[in-house]
Amino acid sequence: MKNHYLLLVVLMLSAHAKLWPQQQAKESTIYTVAAKNGLSVRSEPSTSGEKIGKFPPGEYVVLLEDTGSYLSLVDNGVPVNGNWFKVKTMRNSWDTKPILTGYVFSGYLLKNESKPYNPSDALTTANTTLKFDSFDLSFYFYETETGSETSPIVKQDTVFVSEDVFNDLGDRLLYIEPKESTTSIALFYTFKESIWEYNFDATKSKEKYAWEGYGPYKELPLTRNMALFPKIAYEKVETSREVNLKLKDTLVHYPGEMGGTTATMSYQGRPLVHFIADALLKIVLHHSNGTTEIKYVNITLSYGC
Repeated sequence: MKNHYLLLVVLMLSAHAKLWPQQQAKESTIYTVAAKNGLSVRSEPSTSGEKIGKFPPGEYVVLLEDTGSYLSLVDNGVPVNGNWFKVKTMRNSWDTKPILTGYVFSGYLLKNESKPYNPSDALTTANTTLKFDSFDLSFYFYETETGSETSPIVKQDTVFVSEDVFNDLGDRLLYIEPKESTTSIALFYTFKESIWEYNFDATKSKEKYAWEGYGPYKELPLTRNMALFPKIAYEKVETSREVNLKLKDTLVHYPGEMGGTTATMSYQGRPLVHFIADALLKIVLHHSNGTTEIKYVNITLSYGC
């Protein structure tokens, strides 16, 4: 009899273990609202459902249920397809904002790679818009110093801005709005990197090791001229640069190391620090008159305070 009870308990625990990860995975699926004017939240999965609120563009929401109810519509001549999702406001433990729960059209959601995490989820409620002659570039729930083509921070075809403290560009929504609707847009990104020798000793080497540059630009697919900037994979970028420059990894701790001054690689036994200083955006505009325009945005990352 004891063996029967033991078998029953094991089966129950096994079944629960299989269900629990599925429930956790479902609850941890995060989307970002990608609707310029916000996304209506309804009491039922239908356009006839009562509007009970609205999520602003750039808001993070947690998927509770994909109803499977399909909807197709046309937005400014562009078809938008999706299902009705039941979602709720994503809120971290330090947030005080109210939780809104209801049904939204998934055609205006972009899926996040993982759950976003940084203090600006609670502290940053402002948006930033950089104004150019032929388009505007907006960042939602993300603050930088503002600038325009007529400001002193512009050098030739590049606008330079600095990320405000406690902001994080990863997983933030970007929107490029051209002044002419017939303009087609492509968006690319990369990172400006630097490597310098830690605790340079002039008695051991004549020249201090230093390198600065950036990798090839990668295209960031746009959905109705909107995109989520990817999370910055610091270790992946560092490893790629280490291989590219034929450097070696090091796990040795050197006196005085802290934060961004940790030597993680070496050259001929000399400790080196790798640092990602800036994110670079490349915006390519193809105008209806056959001309192509290219602009750049250089964002200096804040790394907290």
